[in-house]
Amino acid sequence: MNFKRKKISKRLNKPVPETCAEGKTKLRISFSIPIIAAVFIIIALFVGIGKAVSDIGVTILLKAAGEELQQDAYGHTNFMVLGTGGGDHDGADLTDTIIVASLDPENNLVSMLSIPRDLYVEDAKIGDSRINETYWRAKMYYESSEKGIDHMKTKVEGITGIPIHYWVKIDFNGFTDLIDALGGIDIYVDEAIYDPYYPKDGTIEFEPFYISEGLHHLDGATALKYARSRKTTSDFDRAERQQQLIYAIKEKALKTETVLSTEKVKGLLNALKSNIETNISVKEILSLGGMADKFSEEDIMHRLIHDDPGLCGGLVYPPAREYYNGMFVLIPAGGEKFIHLYANLNFNHPLIAKESPTIHLLNGTAQIGVAAETKQILRRFCFDINRFGNADDQNIEETTYYYEQKYDENGDPIEGKPVTLDFLQQIIPGKATTEIPAEYKQFMVEADILVELGEDYVYSNKYLEDAFYDLPLPLFQAQSLEEDEDTETSESIEETSPVPTTNTNATTIE
Repeated sequence: MNFKRKKISKRLNKPVPETCAEGKTKLRISFSIPIIAAVFIIIALFVGIGKAVSDIGVTILLKAAGEELQQDAYGHTNFMVLGTGGGDHDGADLTDTIIVASLDPENNLVSMLSIPRDLYVEDAKIGDSRINETYWRAKMYYESSEKGIDHMKTKVEGITGIPIHYWVKIDFNGFTDLIDALGGIDIYVDEAIYDPYYPKDGTIEFEPFYISEGLHHLDGATALKYARSRKTTSDFDRAERQQQLIYAIKEKALKTETVLSTEKVKGLLNALKSNIETNISVKEILSLGGMADKFSEEDIMHRLIHDDPGLCGGLVYPPAREYYNGMFVLIPAGGEKFIHLYANLNFNHPLIAKESPTIHLLNGTAQIGVAAETKQILRRFCFDINRFGNADDQNIEETTYYYEQKYDENGDPIEGKPVTLDFLQQIIPGKATTEIPAEYKQFMVEADILVELGEDYVYSNKYLEDAFYDLPLPLFQAQSLEEDEDTETSESIEETSPVPTTNTNATTIE
């Protein structure tokens, strides 16, 4: 959509702000019930998991009955998980939970990315709308739930740039029954929640919901409130809580006492069979089930897309409502380019999050603000930029990545190139070397990677220009200017622009 834009301030030499079918199983779980936990439970429907565990073992069974999963060029299997309210009320088909999950079987990793429900999408066929309306609109247009989901899948693939092989649509109606069938789940609440306006079930009235900080054992009804409450917290906090519940359900579903309890298995199946819709075949479900117990909490990575540009995942912004018929929507800053890069990083390079290196950026050119602007964008990609500043030489032609040589116990050099460099060199081309100049060795005490940005980066189409500069002026009204805390090696920035500072809490998943 085109609308007037006004630059926030006059720019001098690019200054930057100081502050990321056949074979289809018709099973129709509330929001983001974990794909791994859900399919594990579904296995019991077809093979009797209790007997399999005690008699012949799951592994043998899966080798006999499982089917190879679809994979992308990276060897990963990608899922779209949609959560709807269900029932006959207004908004029953709005997908307020949208999660893309990628399974990396080689490294036993699962990466998840929550897409904000208010993300605005253009659609010539069913009409422009927020992404949470897409399935509902497409379902009505095609008069088919399955075609509606396929339409939604295409949209999510366009947003992320990631191919999706499987989808699961989960109805909130089955959520409380599922949790109760498990005997409840244990959740650690990092910060107390008080929501005086939680919708009262079956009415147009409200009722208060409160949960204190600390460890709680939640039944289905309370877990549903914990997952859906948003009045006194943000949608992004809500997304983190939903991902937290994913892991809690997966853990409870895989416990021995759950697997071996006939009563619990029957209860789980009854809760699932009428509330899940998926295109995963029975044989593919069997293959997934065999992987479920290989993943621990440390192997499941959670990311969000939100509107705080100072934090990891801050890639969207809320434009003035007048341009969108009074609706609150979120728009990608700089288009889909940065979201594609972010999704590529999270799904196709998951080991980077495990490595989590510290990075030091130096501007080796005469162009002002290069390191600071690049730092802003890399931080939105969740990189730890601990320092940034100017290089001693301002005439560096070629971008260079410096990292220290690793040695084995015998003192012999070994391959120690950080996996992070593979991704960084894709977005900022440059050579990598362990030959660190003497003047930079002091910095390697605090950094795993030192990047010397050269003219080949600054004056190329690869330059990462901060799209938050050229946003509509109303976005910045009543926003405060954030000052960067880096001081020792900060670049000399002649002019700064304010950045939106919407708060997004980082929830620790227990």
